[in-house]
Amino acid sequence: MLAGPTVSIRTMRRALSHTIGSLTAAIAADIERSDEDRAFFAAEQAKLDPLAAQLKAVYLALDEHDLGTGEIQQATVEIGDEVLDRGVRTANARTKLALRGKAGLDATHAFGQRVDDLTGAPIASEPAAVLAAVARMNDLPPFDERADLQADLTARANKQEEFLKARDEGYAARTRLASEGTRLVVEAALALASLKGSLDARFPRQRAYVGGFFLDVAPKASRKRGAAEEPEGG
Repeated sequence: MLAGPTVSIRTMRRALSHTIGSLTAAIAADIERSDEDRAFFAAEQAKLDPLAAQLKAVYLALDEHDLGTGEIQQATVEIGDEVLDRGVRTANARTKLALRGKAGLDATHAFGQRVDDLTGAPIASEPAAVLAAVARMNDLPPFDERADLQADLTARANKQEEFLKARDEGYAARTRLASEGTRLVVEAALALASLKGSLDARFPRQRAYVGGFFLDVAPKASRKRGAAEEPEGG
C-alpha cells in the first residue's frame, strides 16, 4: 500500500527516502534500462528531492520544539504557577495576621473564603485573578506589609503572564509547522501516486518491479491477508 495523504510525517519521510533511493539505485544498477529510462528516473528523483528536504526540515523543527523549547515553556508555566500559588498563600496568611483584631474588611475580601479557590484557578486565568485580588487589597484597613505584598504578588502574576504568552506563541508556531507538514504529506502522496502511474505505464506487466520503488506502509498482518487497512495517521 502506497503512503497516502493521512500518514504521519515520519512515515512519509520513510516512503520518500525509499522511492528516492530506489530511483537512484535503478539508474546505477539496472543495466537493462535504456538511457531514456535513466533520464526518466533522474527527472522523477529531482521532483521528490525538494519534498523530502522540506519534510525533513518540518519534522526536525517539530521534534526540536517538542523535546526542547516546547518542553521548557510548558515546564516554566507549571513552575511559575507553583511560584504564584506560594505567593498567594503567603500574602493571604500575612494579611490575616496583620488584620487580626482590626475593624473592617478582612483577608477574605481580597483572597476569598477559600484561598484554594484562587490558587486552584485554571493556570491561564490565575494571574488575572491574582491581580484582581491585589486590587481588592486596597479596600482593606491599612497595614504595614500591604504595599510589599501587593508588589510581590503583582510581580509574580506579571511574570506568569509572560511565561503563558511565550508558551502560547510557541504552541501557535508549532501548529503552523504541523499544518505545513500536513500539506507536504498530501503533496508527497500525490507525487508518489503520480510516479506509480508513470512507472506502470512505462513498465507494463512488471508489477513487482514497479512495486519495488515504493514503501509498503500496510501493517504486516494486513499484507499477509492481502487486505487493505487504515493508513497511519497523525
